[in-house]
Amino acid sequence: MAHSATHAQQTKPQWRPDAVTYVPVSGERLAERGFNQAERLAVGLATACRLPIVDLLQRQINTTKQSFKSRGERIETMKNAFSINPDGTKLIEGLYKGSHLPTHMGISRAKPIQLLLIDDIYTTGSTLDACGRVILNAGFHMEIPVNVYTLTLARS
Repeated sequence: MAHSATHAQQTKPQWRPDAVTYVPVSGERLAERGFNQAERLAVGLATACRLPIVDLLQRQINTTKQSFKSRGERIETMKNAFSINPDGTKLIEGLYKGSHLPTHMGISRAKPIQLLLIDDIYTTGSTLDACGRVILNAGFHMEIPVNVYTLTLARS
């Protein structure tokens, strides 16, 4: 019986995202640190897993440090903090074209784009929620199905 369980584990397909993206930092924070921690994590993971990395998001507003804010203030601050990069729609279209599946009727049906969104620290979830909404809305307006999964390094 143990042999068949091992066989089942080996045949189970591994989940693989179509691409990796990350939460952008403000220009002020980038100048302060010299790098974006979420971007570094995303690039490292994408490279290790041989996945494409897409620069999808940009900060619309420079949000002040979140660490001094209450949960409610964080959620409110992040609501309109992000937008899709100018070339982000082209990146989404490119990912979508690569995911078309032929069907028995000759009509192509696409599976949703599986996108992995990376951030460094998870506190209230408002940053990932805001970024995910922007990506999902862009997909919706383009009539492209997108699934967004998130991964963070730490929880505070």
